[in-house]
Amino acid sequence: MYADVNAPQALRLDTQPTAYDMPDPLDPDSPQDAPFTVTRRRLIRLALVAAETGARFQRESLEHDPMAWLLAPRLIFDGVDGVEGALDLQGCLRAILLHGLSLGLDADPEVFDELLSDDLGSAAARCLMN
Repeated sequence: MYADVNAPQALRLDTQPTAYDMPDPLDPDSPQDAPFTVTRRRLIRLALVAAETGARFQRESLEHDPMAWLLAPRLIFDGVDGVEGALDLQGCLRAILLHGLSLGLDADPEVFDELLSDDLGSAAARCLMN
């Protein structure tokens, strides 16, 4: 079984996904599943972003599904979905700031990169990762 997600429409939270094949995580593994090798550090980044996303959506009583947020392409992750984007340190830090500061559901990554490049932002990023 596959979920449908249309990449251009996925950025809009008021539309239903329609056409991108995504394996159903509740189906058994298949030989056709694409392998995806990650380090433990990258997997922990993904878990961190997933936990922060879910916590924010619950804390703010948002009507949106945190899993749908993670599976949709996002500007903050340079156009890839949150599952892939959160693996990278920069994407992870952007998502933590986005949700930690409640700055919307997507944003221009350059704004976050400026915050993170600032001395204060760099110190905050180090604190978040330690």
